[in-house]
Amino acid sequence: MENPQTSSTNTTPLVSIALCTYNGEKFLQQQVDSLLTQSYTHIEVVAVDDASSDGTRQLLQQYADRDDRFRFFTNEKNLGYNRNFEKAISLCGGEYIAVSDQDDIWEPNKIERMMDQWPGDSLFVYSLSGNFSGNDFAGRTAAPNVQYTAISDVHKLVFSSPVHGHACMFRKELAPLCMPFPENIFYDWWMSMHAAAAGTIGCIPETLTWHRVHESNSSRNITSIADRKERNAQLRNQCVYFIETFCQKGLLEKKQENSLRQYAFILKQMDGTKFSWPMFRYVMRNRMLVFHYKKPKPFRLLSSIKHAVRMGYKGLL
Repeated sequence: MENPQTSSTNTTPLVSIALCTYNGEKFLQQQVDSLLTQSYTHIEVVAVDDASSDGTRQLLQQYADRDDRFRFFTNEKNLGYNRNFEKAISLCGGEYIAVSDQDDIWEPNKIERMMDQWPGDSLFVYSLSGNFSGNDFAGRTAAPNVQYTAISDVHKLVFSSPVHGHACMFRKELAPLCMPFPENIFYDWWMSMHAAAAGTIGCIPETLTWHRVHESNSSRNITSIADRKERNAQLRNQCVYFIETFCQKGLLEKKQENSLRQYAFILKQMDGTKFSWPMFRYVMRNRMLVFHYKKPKPFRLLSSIKHAVRMGYKGLL
């Protein structure tokens, strides 16, 4: 597979940006402006609105009217997060596809940096994502200071995935292998698992996307549940469902599949109150994969033991 910037037949392949919107009028303009002013200019923006009731569709139509790189589609009825991204991706014409949320801000050179550094054998590449609150872009914080690396073992995505959909890109050929996306499984996790099972996920260790945190963020997880015991129980159930659903695809080497199924089996036995020795032993046996994000440092084994004890109660990081 050739590097996208050095191919002798096409030095500037088309990059499609799949933008999904739903009642995002408040912050949408800043994001779209950051997409259309990318230093990598051979782009198209494919915007799909999921039946918004505010002024989102009118704003998107204005961009479509004045920029021929911008294509706008609207759903007659609300499809939901995964189905809408699935539709947007299917409408993309580029050889490479980047995913965009409606309220973030991209660095002007995001696409250029990811294309320049794209590992030639990767179907999927992730960069880093920082955060800012509301309109306080000046107060933004970069991605956590942990170890970011290429990923070829799906365990790393199960235990502590560094992949965020809004900070990733993939080759178009990956999409049909992953779709339709299963209900109640995050599309970015699902796609990254397919990519890691097929080869290596590339890493661009730079903060190129700024994720806006605000009161109207789409909630795609269970972390908003106030009761910690109930929240952890649901997270364990969610993790089991994710693992078992992916294992049914039959894409993993037997050793990896057996290991993940063992982890799921142990999770099912846990109630969050009693210490699980099977979980502790499993984590310690696989600690280089479970704690892949930790930088090498003295007493790393002691740190792993401490976190393994916590997982002995909780089951999750």
